[in-house]
Amino acid sequence: MIKSLGLIIVIMLFTLGFNLQLKSNTDPLFFTMPEEWKDLAKDSLIFNFSWNVDTIHNPQVFHNVRLLSSTKGEPKLFFSDIETPVCADGECRIASIKMYWNLLGNYVGYGIYPDNPLTKYDHDPFEYEDYAKLHQLLLDDNSVLKRKEITDLVDEKPVLLPNEASSVDIDAVSGATKKEIKASVVQGGLYSCYTFWHIVHGEVKEKMNSYLRSIYTDSLNNYFLYSNYEDYQSYALKQLTKEAYKTHSDQIVKIFEKGQPLLRIYILKKIPRSEFEKEHISEQFYNLFSKIDVNSRTYLIKRIGLAHPSVLEILSDHVSVMTKNQLKIYLKYLEADHKHMSSKIKSNLIEVSRSKSYAYNYLLKAFLEDME
Repeated sequence: MIKSLGLIIVIMLFTLGFNLQLKSNTDPLFFTMPEEWKDLAKDSLIFNFSWNVDTIHNPQVFHNVRLLSSTKGEPKLFFSDIETPVCADGECRIASIKMYWNLLGNYVGYGIYPDNPLTKYDHDPFEYEDYAKLHQLLLDDNSVLKRKEITDLVDEKPVLLPNEASSVDIDAVSGATKKEIKASVVQGGLYSCYTFWHIVHGEVKEKMNSYLRSIYTDSLNNYFLYSNYEDYQSYALKQLTKEAYKTHSDQIVKIFEKGQPLLRIYILKKIPRSEFEKEHISEQFYNLFSKIDVNSRTYLIKRIGLAHPSVLEILSDHVSVMTKNQLKIYLKYLEADHKHMSSKIKSNLIEVSRSKSYAYNYLLKAFLEDME
């Protein structure tokens, strides 16, 4: 009995120690998924990858990628403890950084070693503002660095006027950082920024995408769909069957409300007609009319014929935010079937037609006159 109890205590201490070690060893400096961080307890090596910018001065280096999971074994994040040469004009130094990606392979944060800070070309350590700028750069998967080779980063042998010498960012012996790049990178840290950006957004993302496909389940799709992250939601929506759209219709409406315009249009295109025409579903979408972007409004207006007739009355509450073309389409639907012209709709149209602030009130006046 005592031996068994002792064994249990040892296991508990080992697990706790492992969890604390994982957290302390990988604490991020910048991180965009704080909720996912709270429950991390396990990590496992899943693959390695390599990246080298310069095969002459910067030899190929392999980096391990680990999967960080919750206490229940649920996958949460990808992590890599990276040590890489950063080279300029044949001079190299080792940079250490802890990188994090979400399960789609999108960068979400990084950490550093306090006793081994990142440094600039002149060996000055990064300041907090520099670390923050690096984080913003890494968040941009379409950075100007994406389309640049290492040789494109600087102007060869810059010609400086005497009063310009102190203001130009000399990042390497060979030249000055080009103007179109300078605003995006850390001053004096061009080569570090370039190296880290291409590590984060390079080959490793393809491997992460492949790994995700190999472990993907309905449970993981539900986690994505009900998360607060739009990239997860978008990915999950694309995996849904028509039947699943019915099961998750309420959550899909919530995503529609808060999502970006392209995601909203995607939802409106993909939601099954049999689901969209249901009264409670139609009404949820059209009640959001004033809260969404103009293109999504237009798409909703054009889909009136596929929605439940009750949306015509709902839209009458939003006439004052309609564009000219949106209003014309809406009025055509009312004109085509007078039985849907309720007293509430008529009252709302009359009210807006009298509004001097609504530029298209003349269309409403003409419509109301024709209806008499």
